[in-house]
Amino acid sequence: MKPYVFGISVMLMLSSSMTGMTWIASIGLRRTSKRFGPVSAVAAGTLALSFLIAALAWSAPGREAV
Repeated sequence: MKPYVFGISVMLMLSSSMTGMTWIASIGLRRTSKRFGPVSAVAAGTLALSFLIAALAWSAPGREAV
């Protein structure tokens, strides 16, 4: 697989994950705050996405030096 195709597919996967996590957070936060709910949902989605990226980076095997 070409590296740019892989990179584009990873970016699409992460953006769809961000959308889903923000949507789930907005459902929960809609009941607590009408004013700060959407902003908090985006912050929660961003935080969850960063945890997902960190977990993926931690679980990937290291590259061996040539």
